[in-house]
Amino acid sequence: MPSDLPPSSVLLDAATTWSTSVGHGGAVELVEEWLWPHGQSRVARVRTGAGDVVVKWERSARNVEREVEALRRYVPVLGDDAGQLLAADVDAHVLVMTHVPGTLAAGAAALDLDVHRQAGALLARLHASAPAVPDEGYGERLLAELDEKISAHAGLVDAADLVRLRTVAAPVAHVRSVRLVPAHRDYGPRNWLVDAVGHARVIDFAHCEPSPWAVDLQKLTMREWRGRPDLEAAFLEGYGRVPDDEDRLVLRAYVALSTLAIITWSVAHDDPAFEAEARSVLAGLVTG
Repeated sequence: MPSDLPPSSVLLDAATTWSTSVGHGGAVELVEEWLWPHGQSRVARVRTGAGDVVVKWERSARNVEREVEALRRYVPVLGDDAGQLLAADVDAHVLVMTHVPGTLAAGAAALDLDVHRQAGALLARLHASAPAVPDEGYGERLLAELDEKISAHAGLVDAADLVRLRTVAAPVAHVRSVRLVPAHRDYGPRNWLVDAVGHARVIDFAHCEPSPWAVDLQKLTMREWRGRPDLEAAFLEGYGRVPDDEDRLVLRAYVALSTLAIITWSVAHDDPAFEAEARSVLAGLVTG
């Protein structure tokens, strides 16, 4: 765990400031807190005189900017199915949000058909929260980005596998035009909450930015949907759309790009389990 994480008092102070601003000053209480080995964020549920809130510190300034923009522009359409922004101190990298019930969709919940169906419907609402924007030349730019990643991975991935990976992704260059929607870009059970009655909600918009809709299938394609076409079908039923051929090309190239990015991140942050997962996906891409 990095030693430069802010103390819990920073989150409690933010909750106090917000609570006082809405006329409910007084003591606050730390209910629960979440920390991760990578040390990129610190999140707490805090009880205030105005009710429970979630306070989040995020290391990356870019992630803070993206999350604030998403919470202001896109997430309001989700209502109680996502935490809503109450206050933001962008300079301090601290956000205060409404608390929504549920626990992370782990274990059986991560592989539950109805949860995937609900998650698909939630994603459709997020994607429809702003008009889609046409983007010309997306496929060529995505392939160029992959080429840059391949050049940077000469020492981390077998050279022959990099050549095959590029071949697998190359057809995306023929995708001339896409439509960009407000994409979550880290969508999967790790960012879904499921409550006691099985109702699903979504959290963590730190990576949200306009992208082709199929980009939000990336994490699921790499994890839960492997060998589980029934989960994919349930999700797409909830979403109300099935990927066409060009969507599949975008998704395949984006998975290739993400796989290399995850390997780099995992090595830098000493996360062998995450690296092994990415290398397994890589092996499937280059042999499939």
